[in-house]
Amino acid sequence: MKKIFIIVLTLLIVLAGCYFLAPFVLNKAASFLIVRDELKPADVIVVLSGDDNGERVNQAVLLYEKKYAPKMLLSGGPLAWNLKYAYWMKKQANYLGVPDFAILIEDQSRSTIENARFCLPILKKTGAKKIILVTSPAHSRRAKRTFSKILSKDKIAAISFPAQKTSFNSDKWWQRHEDTQLVVWEYVSLVFYFLKGY
Repeated sequence: MKKIFIIVLTLLIVLAGCYFLAPFVLNKAASFLIVRDELKPADVIVVLSGDDNGERVNQAVLLYEKKYAPKMLLSGGPLAWNLKYAYWMKKQANYLGVPDFAILIEDQSRSTIENARFCLPILKKTGAKKIILVTSPAHSRRAKRTFSKILSKDKIAAISFPAQKTSFNSDKWWQRHEDTQLVVWEYVSLVFYFLKGY
């Protein structure tokens, strides 16, 4: 009887620990995805497509206005029919006050790897040696790893600075379908990219 009591008590303690520690562990899982480097002046702000609320361009425009870089490179290929992400992003940036002469376009990429690969020749043409990489928070670790690997061959440094005003809630992300989708997608993508060498 004493043995059964000890087993039941141990199980209850383990279950209670899981219940109380789960939010902490889950929050850490989301915060791991977010990479925010110390901001420093750069040559180009690279903005990746993929959000549906304009948070990435909004963040990039704030950085441009604060003179962290004189140019913005908007990266994003096909959206639907003959529409391309980069040109929709450009419309937003123009509307927020960024002039055409400060905007560069990469309009062929369909993935984060392609974002980096197709941005590289444009960055080399500008003579850039340092970029600020703007994306959504949950995407920032994968984006930073991918850009760092591809750009480092040409000695171009990447500073990750994801959107600060964002729809993504890293606290209790598992309680909102959209946030859960983002976190699960990013972990699956991190594994897939790791297997591909990124």
